[in-house]
Amino acid sequence: MIEIMRRLIVGGMAIGVIVANSDEVTRFFDETIAMAQSIATAGDMRSIGDMLDYEYMKKGRFPPKKAFKAWLARTFAENNLKPMTEDHWGTPYLYEEAGRKAYQLRSAGPDKILGTFDDMIRTGP
Repeated sequence: MIEIMRRLIVGGMAIGVIVANSDEVTRFFDETIAMAQSIATAGDMRSIGDMLDYEYMKKGRFPPKKAFKAWLARTFAENNLKPMTEDHWGTPYLYEEAGRKAYQLRSAGPDKILGTFDDMIRTGP
């Protein structure tokens, strides 16, 4: 019985601390989600870049821009978590061929607007 009372008191104190600091808890949660989205997008961009490099080694060229979305769907068909055509903010990746031997892959980042300071860019090879 004493153990149950102790747990109730500790739980009540924890709830009190959370309620009293709800703005800080919310901000911490939002920052954690934003960081996770950035890390996951960077990982996806690395995977896509690795497969683009493999495509170049195998075929001697990168996929054309107009076929990029279909290439992504084919290449990452086993990924059942989310479409690899979009970053973790739901914005499609921008893929540009930079000549015959290079590419640029861009995520619009958290603001979902291309060409701003928070864009994530991967160039290759």
